Amino acid sequence: SRVVAAMDLSEAHKEYVKRMLDVAKGGMKALVCDPVTVNILSVVMSQSEVLAREVFLIEQLHERPHEEMPHLKAVVFVRPTRENVRTLGKQLKQRTYGEYHVFFSNVCPEGLLQELAAEDDDELVVQVQEYYADATAVDRNTFALELGESNSALMNPGQWSRSVGMAVDRCVEGITSVLLSLKRRPFIRHQRSSEAARRLAADVARVVYEQEAGLFDFPRADGAAHLLVLDRFDDAVTPLLSQWTYQAMVHEIFGISSTNRVDLRHVKALSKELRELVLSAREDAFFAENMYANYGDLGASVKALVDEFQQQTKMSKKIESIDDMARFVESYPEFRAKSGNVSKHVALMSELSSVISQRRLMAASQVEQEVVCGTDRAGAFTQVVDALRNPQLLEEERLKLVLLFALRYENEQSQIADLTEILMQQGVSRSRIGLVRTILKHGGEAARTGDLFGNRSFLGRASKVVGSLKGVENVYTQHQPLLSSTIQSAAKGSLKNEDYPFVGPSPNGAAAAKPTELIVFIIGGICYEETKVCEQFNALKTGVTVVLGGSTVLNARAFVDDLRKLQEAGG
Repeated sequence: SRVVAAMDLSEAHKEYVKRMLDVAKGGMKALVCDPVTVNILSVVMSQSEVLAREVFLIEQLHERPHEEMPHLKAVVFVRPTRENVRTLGKQLKQRTYGEYHVFFSNVCPEGLLQELAAEDDDELVVQVQEYYADATAVDRNTFALELGESNSALMNPGQWSRSVGMAVDRCVEGITSVLLSLKRRPFIRHQRSSEAARRLAADVARVVYEQEAGLFDFPRADGAAHLLVLDRFDDAVTPLLSQWTYQAMVHEIFGISSTNRVDLRHVKALSKELRELVLSAREDAFFAENMYANYGDLGASVKALVDEFQQQTKMSKKIESIDDMARFVESYPEFRAKSGNVSKHVALMSELSSVISQRRLMAASQVEQEVVCGTDRAGAFTQVVDALRNPQLLEEERLKLVLLFALRYENEQSQIADLTEILMQQGVSRSRIGLVRTILKHGGEAARTGDLFGNRSFLGRASKVVGSLKGVENVYTQHQPLLSSTIQSAAKGSLKNEDYPFVGPSPNGAAAAKPTELIVFIIGGICYEETKVCEQFNALKTGVTVVLGGSTVLNARAFVDDLRKLQEAGG
């Protein structure tokens, strides 16, 4: 089997899907998925691409059974779970399709294979294979598991019970499937201060080096791949910050689903075709080019698109603002028809700018950055107090400012108390104010491994002061996620073993300690600000490629919601 040379997860998954659909050549096919695999598939191949491969019908395994269709071949792509195997067994008994080509998205236990064989009295199953695509390839070098409601429980190993055990298993399965699809057997290490990271790393090591050692018997080059398991609480700052690059902003303000969809149905002014948008770098050249562009540059890029269209069509309407662009798109249906892509980005840009001004997000963001990146505690405190008293800021923005101040200056108990007192006077509930205690318990100084605020070393402190003197090109994007320095240290082979110990075999010699490939998994979820950091690092072509994965893709609302669930669970 071909080794995936570059670590391109989307391409590896797409290759699997093509092979599945091509394997039952000749004649019409039905593609049968489950709720997880349908998302895994849809992010790497569009519906039209699937239908072009003689697929007559796409359906979910658990939907109500329809009449028999013996003339169709079923290509079944599902997770290897007991529930899926039982449902598939019932279909075989009912002879829903003429023949079955079964592809499990991960390693299928022997017992389930026997169960399936026992149900196949008419020998309709032509083949059973394992194609390792058990995580959503959000992008080339990014994957997520969409754990939803279980995500918060993962972040509190003290409460790991049987139900959470399923979420932990899902992480293990997702990570091992990524390793199998990339054909890598990595050295495995984890963040020392996190019990969750330690246990997950140990579980993955058990699968890779013991339970499925034969499957993972890939040749290992010098340096090889390293898997690094981190805990979201080592950097609780990044998910709380306002975002100012395109993909991150859209996720922060509207949310991007695991299948790259943005739901704008609440915006009644938009035409019907713009109420649910797909933002995929694979299918949309403008998005691929601008997904990491900041707000100002993005406005200029969208305007350039509109200008280009005007030149092509010899229209001479004067366009100077985002509102002008939105009106232009509305007035010219032929513009929408000819360049659906452009009108999509104009609509998104227009909605983003309207929310940003209504919610005064730029003012809030400036204070956030001052708290997190500045060195003047008294000044930051004054700015937070002023912001809390600004009636135009929503409660969620004000709460985020207090959480960030508490993380940055956790020893200043009296100032933190003053800030929570202001929130209480404003009618913020006691339980929401209690999130300050929750975030410090799980993400405070004592719980962290990394140097989150660059204040543990002389060099870190010095560069912070120099940074504040130098003046930053953009006050809204001064912050760099902790992951940035972690990746750089890992790439140089300078992550300390006592801070990030290995589980199972560890590399021998200095050369082996420097990975050529780094797969990072963050329990509790990743942020688009972090995927940007990884893409920018990969673009430098340092000889190390980074793949980033997490239990979900977070925005501030989801993270604060996870904190609330942790608090309710007694965490």
